[in-house]
Amino acid sequence: MAGSPARHRNAFAVGVAFALVAASACDSGPDEARPERTTTTAAPAATCPVGGDVPPAVDATAPAPLPPAATEPVPAGPGLDLATLLPRTGDLAFLGAAPVAAAQLAVQDVDAAGGVLGAPITLRHGDSAEGTPGAAEAETDRLLAEGADAVIGPLSSSVAAAVLDRVATGGGVLVSPGAAATALDRLDGGGRLFRTVATEVLQGRALAGLVADDGVRSVDLVVRADGYGEAVAGGFTDAFEAAGGSVGRRLDHPPTLEATDLGPLAQGRPAGATVVVGLADSAPVLDALAEAGRPPAEHPTYGTDGNLGERLGDLVAERAGLACLRGLLATAPPDEELAERIAVELGADGRLVLDHAAETYDAVVAVALAAEAAGATDGASIAGALPAVTRGGTPCHSPADCLELARQGGDLVYVGRSGRLGLDDQGNRSAAELTLAAFDARGRLARLGGRSVP
Repeated sequence: MAGSPARHRNAFAVGVAFALVAASACDSGPDEARPERTTTTAAPAATCPVGGDVPPAVDATAPAPLPPAATEPVPAGPGLDLATLLPRTGDLAFLGAAPVAAAQLAVQDVDAAGGVLGAPITLRHGDSAEGTPGAAEAETDRLLAEGADAVIGPLSSSVAAAVLDRVATGGGVLVSPGAAATALDRLDGGGRLFRTVATEVLQGRALAGLVADDGVRSVDLVVRADGYGEAVAGGFTDAFEAAGGSVGRRLDHPPTLEATDLGPLAQGRPAGATVVVGLADSAPVLDALAEAGRPPAEHPTYGTDGNLGERLGDLVAERAGLACLRGLLATAPPDEELAERIAVELGADGRLVLDHAAETYDAVVAVALAAEAAGATDGASIAGALPAVTRGGTPCHSPADCLELARQGGDLVYVGRSGRLGLDDQGNRSAAELTLAAFDARGRLARLGGRSVP
């Protein structure tokens, strides 16, 4: 049975405002970075109408936030100067530790392979400090004044929009491993913005491929009525129809946790599946679908990166009712080697949630390869070479192999920890390795491996 409107209003008052602010990090809110809690090894797998059984979720712990970045100037080095602008404090601090560690490991790997243009990378750290007015802008000014050629970050789309002009006019290049908003494409950044995270449109295209591969040929859409919902739904619809599928009824709902009337979706025979495009405020929609006799365990139901997280389970009437809701997270599952190295770097025991770590590692390596290929470390040269080293040419995977190709003047394509990037003329990736996820029998989010797109 669905929760009462009062229950939803209370949850909204205490939590969703934060979720919507955090959603600009990768348009998924804080959900996916929360520790996953296992059901116990004796818990049964969820038997689902599509995609096979979902095993019990595995324990994972979010790394502890990092201390504030040191403000003492870092001396400029002879070669490439990189800066991170990642969350160490503020609203997204729970997301920052793994990407910072990944950036440091990527620099170590590049330096171990001879550095860039024969010199080691200078790495300095900043704090995007989401939720603190003016903090990211001040940090950006400091990092550029100290000599940063490229800024790795932020995770938040809103902060990326706030600092892009500063980076561009300061002669740098901004490479974000988390800012997924399609609206960033409309900013005039002088070609200085690149993203190693899957954008909202790419997320929609990827989900369409998953739904089609599951054998679903028709869907009903429930779409959050805002820029995020429109971008993901648009990417999904275009790709799904191009694959021969059909989109039937569509319900656009406001970004609120008030009880939802399914309207036309509750009438007549449902489509082969329902796709719910939204954030944690999709909870009333899922409650309404369950009341209409269409819980995910009985009727194929898909979520998007924005609502596939533990917070959704805190807001629905019955957590177990989420069992079998499936979809794709916008971040790649890091390979075991990277996961182990990050755990050592952070001094952590056990499995960690490493969202945006692979994308951050790839941002650093791609910038290094672009500088090597261009023969210069300034922002304009890096921006000009980034697309070329990520699409077309001879595939290479490690910094050492790719740098050797670049030094020989070879045409290379870096295939990174997050898969092939294929950065297009707008600086957006055209391919990705995303994480397949689904809720288990107890309503905990289980991560089920990677899925390449396209």
